[in-house]
Amino acid sequence: MISLLLSFVGVTSVAEGSVIYVPSLDHRFLVTLSCVDFVGICLWASIFVFVVWVYANLGGISLSRRKYAFFSLLGFAIFFIANIFRMFLEIFYVSNVGASYVGYLVQWQAFEEQVGMGIMFATFATLLLSFHFVFKRQKLHGVMVKSGA
Repeated sequence: MISLLLSFVGVTSVAEGSVIYVPSLDHRFLVTLSCVDFVGICLWASIFVFVVWVYANLGGISLSRRKYAFFSLLGFAIFFIANIFRMFLEIFYVSNVGASYVGYLVQWQAFEEQVGMGIMFATFATLLLSFHFVFKRQKLHGVMVKSGA
């Protein structure tokens, strides 16, 4: 998936199992999802569902267990895709730096954490705003239908 995204933006890469080789850098990037990544994705999804629960309770919105299960699965899937996008952005950024990439690879772990946190926070904020606007619209629509009857 990451190799496909890189080819769309013009970065030549070869997928070799859990490693992506970028010939222009002569470097291999490990792109597997580790146990820590899965725990992080589950944690983000759990925090999202918790905030949805708080929002629903404070707003007087009644949600069933199935809807909470749906939000948890949706959150996990979206954070999983965001994590793949994070890996793509990291490789894309380093490949655009060019020959001076060696200095960036020395600080790779710090860079990786910064990009990862930024993308996950942006994903979290987008999910919450989407949830807010959907329920705000449903609430307004419900009020308009009730008052018109």
